[in-house]
Amino acid sequence: MDLIDDEQQNKSKNKFKGVMISISVAIVILIGISIVLLVMIDNIQRSTLKLTIDGVPISSFSNDLFIFENNKLYVAIKDFATMNGYKAYNGDQEHLEEDVKKCYIDNDFEQASFELNSNIIHKTNTDSEYFTIEDPVIMKNNKLYVEIKGMQIGANCVISYNSSNNQVVINTLPYLIAYYGNMYPNSVVMKKEATFNNQKALLYNMVVVMNENKKYGVISTDGKEIIGTKYANIEFIEGSENFIVKTEQGKMGIVTNKGNTKIEAIYDNIKQIDKDLKLYLVKSNQKQGVLNDNGNTVIYLEYDTIGINTSDYQSNDIKNQYILFNKCIPVERDHKWGIFDINGNEILPVEYDGLGCTKTTGANNLLIIPEYEGIVILKGNRYGLINADGKELIQCVLDRFYSVTKSGIDTYYMTQGENTYNVIDYIKQFVFPQTETEENNNNTSENTTSEENEQETNTTNDTEDEQTDTENEQSA
Repeated sequence: MDLIDDEQQNKSKNKFKGVMISISVAIVILIGISIVLLVMIDNIQRSTLKLTIDGVPISSFSNDLFIFENNKLYVAIKDFATMNGYKAYNGDQEHLEEDVKKCYIDNDFEQASFELNSNIIHKTNTDSEYFTIEDPVIMKNNKLYVEIKGMQIGANCVISYNSSNNQVVINTLPYLIAYYGNMYPNSVVMKKEATFNNQKALLYNMVVVMNENKKYGVISTDGKEIIGTKYANIEFIEGSENFIVKTEQGKMGIVTNKGNTKIEAIYDNIKQIDKDLKLYLVKSNQKQGVLNDNGNTVIYLEYDTIGINTSDYQSNDIKNQYILFNKCIPVERDHKWGIFDINGNEILPVEYDGLGCTKTTGANNLLIIPEYEGIVILKGNRYGLINADGKELIQCVLDRFYSVTKSGIDTYYMTQGENTYNVIDYIKQFVFPQTETEENNNNTSENTTSEENEQETNTTNDTEDEQTDTENEQSA
């Protein structure tokens, strides 16, 4: 009996061991499967783009909201804008056209325009500014896309992308206003005194503040003083990231985002007219002038008007009313007009009766002809044309200039008496004609090239014939 019991006990032990081994193997397999599943889930999560807006994870958004192009993250402009409270439209805000190669977005305070293959963003509120981005706008999936830096500028937000966990984090301007408005009770961003421009300083890690005496200053978002609270007013300039300051005496100047005085506060008014050229329009005692970024005079404070009225020349699509062709600054004094270059050198004496022609009926007023950097001028009651370097293209003997737009193409005309001429054709024929010498040189060059080619061909054929004769002699 004892032997039988021992045998049964051994069988039971062996059976138990087998069960334990099976369980252990099963556990190991389950652990392996779990690890594989965890790795797969982690890989899926890493490969799936995650989006957080204003601290809230967004689980549902279109698959083509973000795309990668040349290892850079791009954003669908209109889709992103509407997701973040903007209105979005095709075309150009200035001409209200329908064009899928252009679009603009609007938040009721500011509009930002984009165009296919362009790396320029045009922003408009009370003033216009142009921002240059590294990569141009592209089109994919029949949508316009811009790299995230461009979207930040256009939609007034902060966008960061973490490639390690494939996550996009967006902080909108309203979110930043609430966040820093609560963090710093002396900030003005949430108060009635806040301007949209000053709110945008938050995007560049600066906060406009006000003390108990209603004096303005600026601090960094981590609380460090940049500009002391001693000014009657402060206005942020996004293009240069500097500030226009105004004293209690009503005088204005420029202070940098580092707290340094760039232009002394001695002017009645000051305005940035080009952020890339770093030029400022200043006014004092009802006279206007232009200063550079160092506060040095480019055009003396002695003119009644600087710049032109672009509303008179809407079809010309003038980007900057103060600087034509990025080099010419129109000025007016005592009802006489002239032009300076961006360094303050005179291009056109201040002795002309006007710039541009507005004597048009049923056609477009004309100021500039882009093909030749032409500028229409008026002397007495006769019109002429100069280029941006001051060279006379057409004398002041014409009755008017105008343009006609058809199928999106502008054609420029000028009239003298009952005669009408195409401006571009006239310039090609009479101002910059191809001279007889140039034609002869071209013909000579063509003939020489033809002769050289013929000689080369003959030489090649002679060489081949000589080689053939030599080979035949060697064979014989």
